[in-house]
Amino acid sequence: MLQLRSSGLLLHITSLPSAHGVGDLGPAAYQFADFLVRTGQTYWQILPLTPLDPGAGFSPYSSPSAFAGNTVMISFDRLVEQGLLPAADVALLATEWQSAEPSMATAWAKKQPLLRKAAETFIEKGLTVEGLGFDTFCYRQAEWLEDYALFVALQQDLNIPTWTNWPDALVRRDADELARQSERLAHDILVVKVQQYLFYQQWNDLITYCYTRKVHLIGDIPIYVQQNSADVWANKELFKLDESGMPRYVAGSPPDYFSADGQRWGNPIYDWPEHERTGFAWWIRRMRHQMSLYSLTRLDHFLGFDMYWEIPSTEPTAKVGEWVKAPTEEFIHNMYRQFVQLPLIAEDLGARSAEIQPFLRHYAIPGMRVIQFGFGDDLPTSSHIPHNHTLNNVVYTGTHDNNTSLGWYRQGDEDLKKRVSEYVGVTVTEENVVTVVTRMAMQSVARLAILPVQDVLQLNEEHRMNTPGAGGSSWQWRLKPGQLTDEAGETLLALTKMTGRI
Repeated sequence: MLQLRSSGLLLHITSLPSAHGVGDLGPAAYQFADFLVRTGQTYWQILPLTPLDPGAGFSPYSSPSAFAGNTVMISFDRLVEQGLLPAADVALLATEWQSAEPSMATAWAKKQPLLRKAAETFIEKGLTVEGLGFDTFCYRQAEWLEDYALFVALQQDLNIPTWTNWPDALVRRDADELARQSERLAHDILVVKVQQYLFYQQWNDLITYCYTRKVHLIGDIPIYVQQNSADVWANKELFKLDESGMPRYVAGSPPDYFSADGQRWGNPIYDWPEHERTGFAWWIRRMRHQMSLYSLTRLDHFLGFDMYWEIPSTEPTAKVGEWVKAPTEEFIHNMYRQFVQLPLIAEDLGARSAEIQPFLRHYAIPGMRVIQFGFGDDLPTSSHIPHNHTLNNVVYTGTHDNNTSLGWYRQGDEDLKKRVSEYVGVTVTEENVVTVVTRMAMQSVARLAILPVQDVLQLNEEHRMNTPGAGGSSWQWRLKPGQLTDEAGETLLALTKMTGRI
């Protein structure tokens, strides 16, 4: 349960300003932490830290690993300080970025050679300096790191990104063949491990900096994993797959506010009876790993732990599917046996949200309330409208999946605009709607309020982070250097003080 009245900002690492194409764990991350301190914020919420897949539109919710770190976030400035990259190489990349397309695809392509170079340098000389730290990291993370490093090395060596298309012995994970490949690709595997070490080294430095300044990180853990991942390849028995390793059913959500066709995510469905038979051992490892990274974790699509939308893999959309019961009680009971208390935020948004509320109250797990969702036809009874919020909630103006508050209002119909004005008792326009909505969130009785940085800066729909179903056009938004002005900070600090969230 949330204990203290507080607030924070939502900004993913890749949305930070950077001279190297995409936000990273370098100077801008520390500057943003300082901004949080100056404005009285307690929390910094981000999206998943896991690796990106070029074949999945670079969505942070579709990753080849549930455990590995996204090496695109590694700061080249920090690598130069460590002597792992020449300053001239990094300066050249910054120059190239001045004329390059500001996309994740470009950043991915341009960063890979330098990340490889840094790892090779570390192997040549860094092991003599940091060998103990690296060895300790590999030992502690071995449960996922060994499979992930081999998975990536095989993808690169075979030049076949999809594991179900690999030679049969590798698809089946024949023990002798895995041993042979591990020996043959030993150096490439070591490179992957070093890159993961460098990522987690930089991440731990950042969270230490934040924690010493009383800023806490809120992470994000997608309920599902990607089909083409080291997790599915190494744990096929935990998913509903056919003999070739392909999913028999895929995950998604039925038609809703976001999409008339629903959302067909394509992730394989868990074989929950098998998870239960093992005492949810894989999930326990995943949660323990997550808790080592953050103070709080937003568990995406929490409804899927109660009932999940199961779509036959042959269906092109999410319109055809059925609700299937998951072992909710058994799952959470096992988690509590392991961790005593779960520092979770349940993403309980969706058509079946009401059904999960008694369960969340019983376990004192805070759910999410989104101001934008409160102004539909059900306004008086909506759980998202401020007068229906409760203490153990996390209130947002909008999430990474929502439009910015200004964009939401501008693109809303006249009925929505009328309801907003009637609810607050003043005339609401494009000029004041963001102030009105952010005040509603901060004035809410909910103990924790999170504002997307786009709303702090009163940005329009062009600055939206994600439009569900839009594919490659999402996840590209970046802050510009200097965009977080002193004026914006002073306004936020005054609102934070006034609403008792310092």
